[in-house]
Amino acid sequence: MSKEQQAQPQVAIPLPKAKKNLVQIGCICMMLSVAMYGLVFATLTAPILEKVDAMGYVGLFSIVGAIGVSIMTPIGGKLGDLIGRRNIVVIPGIICALAGFAFAFVRSLIPLMILRLIVSLAQGAFTAAPYIIAGLINERKDVPKAMGMLATAIAVGGFGGSIIAGILTDMGLLTVAILMPAVPLILGIVLIGMNMPNQKREGKVTIDVPGMIALIVSLCGILLALNFGSSMGWTNPMILAGLVIGIIALIALVKIENKAAEPLIPMKLFKNKNYTVLLIVGFICYFYQNAMNYYAPIGAMQVMGASTSAAGALQMPRTLITIILPTIAGAWVGKKAANAWKAMVIGTSLALIPMAVMALVTNSGTSIMIYFVALAVTGIAESFRAVSITPTAQAMLAPEDMGIGTSLVNFANSLSGTIAVAVFAVAYNASTSADPTNVALIQNGVKSVFWTAAVVTLIGLLLVIFIVKPEMSKKAAESK
Repeated sequence: MSKEQQAQPQVAIPLPKAKKNLVQIGCICMMLSVAMYGLVFATLTAPILEKVDAMGYVGLFSIVGAIGVSIMTPIGGKLGDLIGRRNIVVIPGIICALAGFAFAFVRSLIPLMILRLIVSLAQGAFTAAPYIIAGLINERKDVPKAMGMLATAIAVGGFGGSIIAGILTDMGLLTVAILMPAVPLILGIVLIGMNMPNQKREGKVTIDVPGMIALIVSLCGILLALNFGSSMGWTNPMILAGLVIGIIALIALVKIENKAAEPLIPMKLFKNKNYTVLLIVGFICYFYQNAMNYYAPIGAMQVMGASTSAAGALQMPRTLITIILPTIAGAWVGKKAANAWKAMVIGTSLALIPMAVMALVTNSGTSIMIYFVALAVTGIAESFRAVSITPTAQAMLAPEDMGIGTSLVNFANSLSGTIAVAVFAVAYNASTSADPTNVALIQNGVKSVFWTAAVVTLIGLLLVIFIVKPEMSKKAAESK
């Protein structure tokens, strides 16, 4: 290790052990809540909209949530510089809890849509904060383990949240089910608010309003067009207009950010090749998950003839793995710098193999157990991804870029899922458009989706092997 590195403080925000542990628990509670809200809304969207006679708005209801998070994730990182890391948890957290509380009692479509948007915007503002805080209060060697605990919290929150929400709804307690995610959220707000100093950048910090506007217009135009293109037709004037407006706004955003004194998204970050490659790898590592979430059940039920309950249980082994393994994987990654790129190889290769296997074997005679095993293997991939990419990206950031740099990693992850929806819809519809009920065509459609996921994931694996590994090895050699 060089003398300069030895002189650097090991912890950006030193805290007494008791306070550090409470803040860490607060971060875990925040991610529990994020996961619970996501799965609760996914589970309860149909019952909620059914009560207001608006089942035709399921797609719009879902995309509103996705766009809100995507918009506010990078903005939240910048706002943290202005109002402080603690306050970027406390203020949006309170807004999220209040909107979620109101959501439980409103029974009209437009207010429900507005409240869903507010919840997603507030979540986007603070979603990256637990990852940023974990990087600030822990020594570098302990950050992967902290990330592992956050990944475990997401797995527990998603798994438990969806099950409990379903049980409560079946008992006629829909309102209680919607309120449930606010409990860990409020606990996280209190623990972080009471035990963490409100660190923010010294001096005046300005907000890049033109950049915000360009980002919002770009994301709304492109993401809405991508998500409704399959159903409305890619030549529909509204879809084409959305894409054109979004692309123009994206070009404007780049020009604005290059000239801004305090850019919302510092373009200098993308001049760092290693950081940019990690953003792409992170994007790719999330991409396959939409295929797993939506098209594995279709393959199991429509092609293999499995029951709904069997298809619904496909992710159970994966979920159990992602509850247990991330913390263990994080401790392993923290022991040695080289373990980070090895974890990325595991994360990409063990997502690639199951996607390729499901693409090869999906047919009417295939046992559903192959799907169970394949998805379980992706749980190992996810566990190693969660503890390697974000800590490695943080290590490449200057202290003043920690907030927005970490937020952009989360932004790439959330954007990946939204874009994957559109890409897989195109792949599936291209095979099934002649007759969406034909089993042979459905089989081809599901296979096309899995092949697409496999190819994209292969690109991620190659990036890790040929770019990330050599650069990390070079950096490790220089630091000796």
